[in-house]
Amino acid sequence: MKTRKSLFLFTAVVIPASLLCAADLGAYRDFHLGMSVADVAKRASLPTSDIHLIASRPIRIEELDWHASWTPRTEGKIYPFSELLFRFYDGKLYEMAVTYDRDQTRGLTEADLVDSVSVLYGNAVHPADEEVSFPSGLGGSVLKVIARWEDPDDEIYLVRLPYGPGFAMLISSRAGRLSAEQAIAESERLDLLEAPQRDLALRA
Repeated sequence: MKTRKSLFLFTAVVIPASLLCAADLGAYRDFHLGMSVADVAKRASLPTSDIHLIASRPIRIEELDWHASWTPRTEGKIYPFSELLFRFYDGKLYEMAVTYDRDQTRGLTEADLVDSVSVLYGNAVHPADEEVSFPSGLGGSVLKVIARWEDPDDEIYLVRLPYGPGFAMLISSRAGRLSAEQAIAESERLDLLEAPQRDLALRA
């Protein structure tokens, strides 16, 4: 168990050594909240054509889904995640949803994961009864929070996945997440409001 925990700690935390100087809750590996769509796509080696539009008004909301299994293996490079979903508000990264690779976390307990993540982000809060909406490329789920890290600007949630032994982590800008939720709700309201007019136009 100790060996598996050490391996996960190395692949998930030690690699981005430049981040160890301070607990930067807005950073994960080579990515940081506030980055542009183009910069994220370039660092993930993903084509911008993979970007999925969630809403175009009143503000543009987009997603970019990175599956590690789709990425050519680079010698000496190991990804601790199976999926990394990036979400953008008005062209800027406001949220990262990290689904950990089950093979790398198999056998690890919740306490093991909290200890490993705390090495990078500092001491965790252990909420007694808290849930968070966790997005993924296949949709979203409301999941129970194992631990939380927070500062005035950003927050991180560690959750256990509902299907099988798996873990995930959500890294969000507080202001960005709130603004994106409001923009998506407004987009849906406008779509419903204009639906009758669109139907009439199609029948004409």
